[in-house]
Amino acid sequence: MKRSVTRSLFKMGLSFCLGMMLISCATRIMVPASASAYWSGRLALQINSEPIQQMSVSFELQGSPEQGELILFSPIGTTMAKLNWTPQMAWIEQNGHRNHGANLQAMTEQLTGTSLPISALFEWLAGREQAAPGWQVDLSTHPEGRLTAQRKKPQPETVLRIILDR
Repeated sequence: MKRSVTRSLFKMGLSFCLGMMLISCATRIMVPASASAYWSGRLALQINSEPIQQMSVSFELQGSPEQGELILFSPIGTTMAKLNWTPQMAWIEQNGHRNHGANLQAMTEQLTGTSLPISALFEWLAGREQAAPGWQVDLSTHPEGRLTAQRKKPQPETVLRIILDR
């Protein structure tokens, strides 16, 4: 009888631990931008050039402005591009090719066609205001997982919209 109770308690404890491990793997926690952060969602970028350029992708972003990874996915879920960076360099993997660059700023411009405020973006994703030259950000809907940023100068005008997964 005592052995049967011990086995039952062991099985219940094991089941509880496995369940907690599964829950922790499935739950995404937003952490401050100063730590290694993780975000996923949808991103829309509109560059009001001639002709207008538009990009709409799903994304996963992890890391910090100093080191991390950004993966862009097509509407059907295939990986379109993977951008990695360290303090020493940045690189893009796209269509089976790898291009290296000196820094994250240059590589994001190559990937998107415009300069984006990388350091400010990490703060905005964390729900914190940060000034970025030429950019205005609207974080009023951040509690619902949305943000919009607009650049008036330098031209061309650019609008960035992000919807975070919850």
